[in-house]
Amino acid sequence: MTFLYPLGLLGLIGIPILIIIYIIKNKYTEQTVSSTYLWTLSERFLKRRNPINKIAGLISLILQILVVLLLSFGIAHPVFTLPGMANNYCIILDCSGSMLISQDGTTRFDIAKDRISDILDEAVGGSTFTLVCVGESTTVYDGTTDKERVRSLLDQTQPVYSSVSLDRANEAAQGIFDGDSSTITYLVTDKAYNNISNVNLINVSAGEQNYALHDVTYDVSENLTVSGYVTSYESDVALTVMLTVYSGEESVEYQVSVAADRLEDASFSFECETRTFDYLTVEILQSDALALDNSVTIYSVDAENSYKALIVANEPYFMHAILAATNKAEVDILSVEEYSDIYMQDGMAATAPSGYGLYIFQDFNPQVLPSDGTVWLFGLDSSLSDANFSVQGNIVLDREDTDNLEFSTSTSSTVRNLVGNLLSQTNYPIYIKTYIKCSPYRAYTTLATINNNPVIFTTQTAHGNREVVFAFSLSEADFSMSPNFPILISNLLDYSFPAAVEDTLYACGETAVINVPVNTTSIRVVSPSGDQTFPDTTLSTAEFVLDEVGEYTITITIGGNAGTYRLYSAFPVDESATSVTSNESFLLNGEQTYDGSDGIYDDLAIIFALVAIILLADWVVYCYEQYQLR
Repeated sequence: MTFLYPLGLLGLIGIPILIIIYIIKNKYTEQTVSSTYLWTLSERFLKRRNPINKIAGLISLILQILVVLLLSFGIAHPVFTLPGMANNYCIILDCSGSMLISQDGTTRFDIAKDRISDILDEAVGGSTFTLVCVGESTTVYDGTTDKERVRSLLDQTQPVYSSVSLDRANEAAQGIFDGDSSTITYLVTDKAYNNISNVNLINVSAGEQNYALHDVTYDVSENLTVSGYVTSYESDVALTVMLTVYSGEESVEYQVSVAADRLEDASFSFECETRTFDYLTVEILQSDALALDNSVTIYSVDAENSYKALIVANEPYFMHAILAATNKAEVDILSVEEYSDIYMQDGMAATAPSGYGLYIFQDFNPQVLPSDGTVWLFGLDSSLSDANFSVQGNIVLDREDTDNLEFSTSTSSTVRNLVGNLLSQTNYPIYIKTYIKCSPYRAYTTLATINNNPVIFTTQTAHGNREVVFAFSLSEADFSMSPNFPILISNLLDYSFPAAVEDTLYACGETAVINVPVNTTSIRVVSPSGDQTFPDTTLSTAEFVLDEVGEYTITITIGGNAGTYRLYSAFPVDESATSVTSNESFLLNGEQTYDGSDGIYDDLAIIFALVAIILLADWVVYCYEQYQLR
């Protein structure tokens, strides 16, 4: 036995002090009383019935000496050595999504932490603990002898919502085992392992009832069709799946019953009398051990990527009808006079509108081009300072030359996307009476020419925005009546409105990709729990990992105008299974030894409990003495 604080034994000086006080203490008080036979008889009776009176004072002294002795030992903090009883522990905690499955309201993860706490309680003082948490990344907390430190780390650890790999944890455990082959390794998980070596497996799964919804998709080629699968992991069951379709302020519900055999994927499908929607939810109505995999939300890619467009024209009706038919933009219209009154007032510097993803100027020259959206220009008659091309004059075609509009046959990806799917020009020639000869400055792509002069081309404005130029007026050509016109307009809308979000449904743990529009100043991503991240906007795409289940909100700011997009991160189906035998191995190579180190016992609780008992006994003796003196 040793003492952490030997000076505490100085408290033993109190023992002789107590003895001296006991010796010099006046134990008797003389009193004059009448001596009668009855008093004498009563005194003899009391002495005969209460022999403890003779040693009551001595008992109190002994108890007080014991208190001083124990308190001195407690202050000195005795440490008892336990030869060969301490161990080095390596505890590996699985933090994968399936650990969120609950048993009677308690998750497997909480049960796992309780089991680890039991290991700590049973371990001898002086043992070393290394905690390895396998979640989004593998975190290793190096060995400590402080059990409370390990408990604190456990309290801070939370499970993730995705699948995890134990490879790095296996490497960390192997390194610890190589350093000390007597290390006792525990793997606390909810999966069984067929191949495991030198590891104590603690499986916290209990065959809980769970259903999962997965592989949900939709199709709008005709009417909206929603399909997917459900799986029951523990029993054959009849499940009810409900679809809710949201469009604006309205919602429509559909239900279907599905016979789900154990461990078999059962399909379901919904046919809806609509093609458009804002978002939809699919959910299993029955409750089970894991609610996170019972519902999925899908946002319409078209609805999430919808834009606002402004048409400035005196005759906008045809262009408005084409845009409305594509259902890709919400359209506002201003006449030339209205636009001039607002943005080009006499005697004042011209300004430009903002807040639109697309600006269409038809047979009108704005003095200043907008800086926050794609610009389409039809039939300009003069150059614009920020349009990135010059106007060199008007060319009138003879009748025999009016079918000379030729679309590009370039193999570049941009040209193929814009004109590669047009109908044959031989069957559908385009007649133009007059066009404007333009000379683009730089970085342009020609889509159509007349006599090798570009008449439909794309470029960028001086502000860096996309620009599409039609060097003719729609009133001077029959292009607007050609079946190729709506096809080209639809292609140009895809070009003008690059989809920021191309997919709105992911599995948790996957990486979401956002297309970064031109002139994007910031991107903010808000997770279901409210955490915010700000992906890099300097590249053409921004990426971020989905580490939570639920709705993510993405706010993209372009030129001071913010657009909001949503996507859903679903619980990964491979973490929904309740009873899993892993095909992987968890092996610690080497021979396990059992050379424990010296442990310690330094718990002062027993000493302080004895002090409390002795103080109570001393108080009882004191009360008894006072009672006898009454």
